[in-house]
Amino acid sequence: MNKILHPEDCKAIEKLITYMNEHPHENFDVANHARMIGFSVSKLNKSFKAHMGIGPASYFRNLKMEKARKLHIEDSYTWTEISSIFGYADLASFSKAFKRIHGFCPRNATWSE
Repeated sequence: MNKILHPEDCKAIEKLITYMNEHPHENFDVANHARMIGFSVSKLNKSFKAHMGIGPASYFRNLKMEKARKLHIEDSYTWTEISSIFGYADLASFSKAFKRIHGFCPRNATWSE
C-alpha cells in the first residue's frame, strides 16, 4: 500500500485474487501463481504486499479460513468435511491452520451471523 504500482500490475494482482477466490480448495504455490500472471516470485511477493498490505500466501490462508468459516455457519458443514474440501490431509492439519488465523480451534468456534 505504500508503493504505487503500475496499473497493469494491479490488474494482474486482481486477476490472481479472483482466481484465489474461485479456487480456495487448491494449495498455494507461489511459483505457479506468479507464472499465472507473468510475474517472477519476488515481483509477486513485493507487488502483492504493496497492493494488499499482506503477502500472497498469507492472503490465501486467510481467504481459505474465511470461506471455511462461512461453510460451517451458512451450510452447516462439519469441520472434517471442510478440512477435506480445502485439501488438508486431516482435521488436525486444518485445525492448526485455522488456529493460526483465528486464534482458537474450530471446535471452539461459536460464531453466529
